[in-house]
Amino acid sequence: MYESFQIFAQICVAILLEAAPFLLLGALASGLFEVFASRDWIERLMPRSPLAGVLAGTVLGLMMPCCECGIVPLVRRLIAKGVPPATAMTFMLAGPVINPVVLASTFVAFQGDLTVVALRCALVALIAAAVGFSLRNKSPEEILLPAAASGAACGCGDEPAPAGALFGSLADAAPLSALKGPSLRTRLDHALRHAQGDFLDMFRILILGAMVAAAFKTFVPAGFVSMMQGDLMLSVVGMMGLAVLLSLCSQADAFVAASFSGFPLAARLAFLALGPVLDVKLVLMWQGAFRYKVIKLLALVPMVLVFSACMLLGAALKLWGPQ
Repeated sequence: MYESFQIFAQICVAILLEAAPFLLLGALASGLFEVFASRDWIERLMPRSPLAGVLAGTVLGLMMPCCECGIVPLVRRLIAKGVPPATAMTFMLAGPVINPVVLASTFVAFQGDLTVVALRCALVALIAAAVGFSLRNKSPEEILLPAAASGAACGCGDEPAPAGALFGSLADAAPLSALKGPSLRTRLDHALRHAQGDFLDMFRILILGAMVAAAFKTFVPAGFVSMMQGDLMLSVVGMMGLAVLLSLCSQADAFVAASFSGFPLAARLAFLALGPVLDVKLVLMWQGAFRYKVIKLLALVPMVLVFSACMLLGAALKLWGPQ
């Protein structure tokens, strides 16, 4: 038993040490973006054509490194200010994955395997484009709750709440809009406090994810693990469920996915693609911003597309190549 706990601790610490630098880098990028990227600049950057917006929204994350927690209030504000819902919602789903920090963390976690990085980006881009296209003819009033559309739900003027506010952020930073003529030092201080809150909130969730992954590898009977690894549907559904429940940050989830090394690539891809676009914390945030029909679409489209794509990928890999 002592040896089992030792293995559990080693796996847990290894995941945390690998993921923490990327989580910190992502928190810093998000904090700087929150402070220095004005809403007017973002609004001008967003295409007005819905179809062009669907395409542009999938790549805007390269310029706006937001995590999935901080991007929800940002998108809510953009839609309320007139940015086409197709553009904003596509960006909301694609941005947390198609950004430099997440691309780098996925590349490192999977030991330089560009195939995994490309598949993750492609599947998330497909999900984002499908949702954005579905909402192309919707007005802001059909997307947002009345309070969110008027900005009353935000409670912070033109600035969205810190990304970790839902989980009791320790940063407790005042909105930048409340500061009169902030100096560069004040802005940097605000960005660092925002990043601190993001990092601490997400690191707590990362610890939980590392513990679950380590416990699964250490304490779950080998026969059950083999059964899951050998059954494509069971492994894909299991990893999808784990992604939704763990609610990991997209900047660190690749290290947890990579730790399930015995699972098929398709199952690990399901974890990587679904988690950033659908998990427990996101559903809670959506309930304060979007109408029920929109939330239902945001939940059903990713589940159907991830399951279908990963099952097809798994079947293809079984037929034509090693995993």
